[in-house]
Amino acid sequence: MDEANNISDIRLHGSNDKLIIVGSGRVAMFIYKIALLLGYCITVVDNNAETLSRERFSEASELLLGDVVQLLRECAIDETTSIAIVTHHHEYDEPALLAVINSPARYVGVMSNRHAVTNYFSKFESLGITEEHINQVHAPIGLDIGGQLAAEIALAAVAEIQAVKYHRSGGFMITKQSNREVEKRDDLF
Repeated sequence: MDEANNISDIRLHGSNDKLIIVGSGRVAMFIYKIALLLGYCITVVDNNAETLSRERFSEASELLLGDVVQLLRECAIDETTSIAIVTHHHEYDEPALLAVINSPARYVGVMSNRHAVTNYFSKFESLGITEEHINQVHAPIGLDIGGQLAAEIALAAVAEIQAVKYHRSGGFMITKQSNREVEKRDDLF
């Protein structure tokens, strides 16, 4: 069976996992491409008609163009939903995060820098958002795998989404024995 058929099988018979990507810029496009390979049902939400297009997101289940906050409030979010907030210039990060922070989403990540996120969380506390909900937000988004390119940031984001899905820490897959030999995990090879 070739790779294209394997990817089709994942999409047809795979998981019921949903991914909502807030934003449609370069990082969003790469998150979409990686998540598509993993079989996610993807919705992309943005207010930018130039970048939110079927040409860029041809296999997305939904492209929602308009008021980002209102569209997020109308999305069906459940325990199988992951949300990646990667808006252009972080313009809608705070209102988008506020729209979904109390949802039952399995994962909520935002690309903003630590300083901005600290400010958001301070505001959220004053609005009565629980510490439990605030602590579930992954900010900045992604595992610490290094890299600055849009594709690298997207890879780190999707890796973190997967780690949360499978209740993993996102650490290395090898263990070192006392005599410094590397032992590979048998169940993967």
